[in-house]
Amino acid sequence: MAKGASPVIVIVLVTVVSVYISIHFQLQGHKKLSNVHGNGIMFNATVSKTRHGAYRRIMDAIASLPIQSQSRYFIHVEADIYVEIVEVWANKTNIALIGDGANVTKITINRRVPEFQTNETATLSVKGDRFMAKYITFENSAGEGTQAVALMSLSDGSSFYRCTFLGFHDTLCAHFGRQFYKECDIYGTVDFVFGNAAAVFQTCNLYARLPNRVITFTAQGKKSRYERSGFVIQNSTLTAAPDLQSNKSQVHAFLGRPWFAWSTVIVMQSFLDSIIDPAGWYEWPGHRTDELTYREYGNWGPGAGTGRRISWAGYKALNQSKEVIPFTVSKFIQGDSWIPESGIPYTSGLY
Repeated sequence: MAKGASPVIVIVLVTVVSVYISIHFQLQGHKKLSNVHGNGIMFNATVSKTRHGAYRRIMDAIASLPIQSQSRYFIHVEADIYVEIVEVWANKTNIALIGDGANVTKITINRRVPEFQTNETATLSVKGDRFMAKYITFENSAGEGTQAVALMSLSDGSSFYRCTFLGFHDTLCAHFGRQFYKECDIYGTVDFVFGNAAAVFQTCNLYARLPNRVITFTAQGKKSRYERSGFVIQNSTLTAAPDLQSNKSQVHAFLGRPWFAWSTVIVMQSFLDSIIDPAGWYEWPGHRTDELTYREYGNWGPGAGTGRRISWAGYKALNQSKEVIPFTVSKFIQGDSWIPESGIPYTSGLY
């Protein structure tokens, strides 16, 4: 600086430099604020094992966000494997976890029954309403044998887009409220989509995996005729995982079995592979089948024939589109009022 420069100029220059440095480090995650993501999201927090200033644990990022938020808070989970239990408490509303792709961003733990209660085994447990996750794999690596949950969602208005759920017994628990799953991959063996939520799985892949020879895709838990719950599987694929493809003839897979008496599952406009047993649905000894609601409509594939399905009073193969309108996204979970806010593409009615 030139000799005799004004103190005011010095102060101004120092201020400008300070502001520049502050902004620079904020954009680098120094203030836990990430750069704009490729899809236009400005993140409120970043989780990374390498980025300077980012949170190292997902739970720390969640804890930093406000409670009872009425606006969306975005957490960027950078590509890596995170070994931790993630809990979104009831007072943490409107949280969104955004990964870099389900093939590169994974959250995993190893917990199973009987060492823990079923709900305590979950890799991700969500109670805060309007939760959202995109581009992340959630895994429980405990293996086959007993219950080991990858996701347990009790979040009304929760949505999942292009996520992968890896487990065996009880992989995904959709247990409360209205939930929506789009273009997700779900792997499991026994009752691997279960719970008592009103949930729609649209354009998803449900993969039966080894070592089981008897597979049950769903175990829906509607306990009363007055509850508004059930599972709708629409425009999806129910098939064998890659490691099971060469042994499909040895597997008997069933669309579901009744966890509780009013169990409700609708499979429509979906591809059913040859692993689907001709009976379609599996009896759970000691559980009623007269009050349940099991429906099939417009499915195709080698396992879609309904001529040899079970003869339970609560089962019906539907032929008219008007009969399944009540099970569409707009009607069953009132999705038109909340899914668009998540930015997730969806089909409101029939395909």
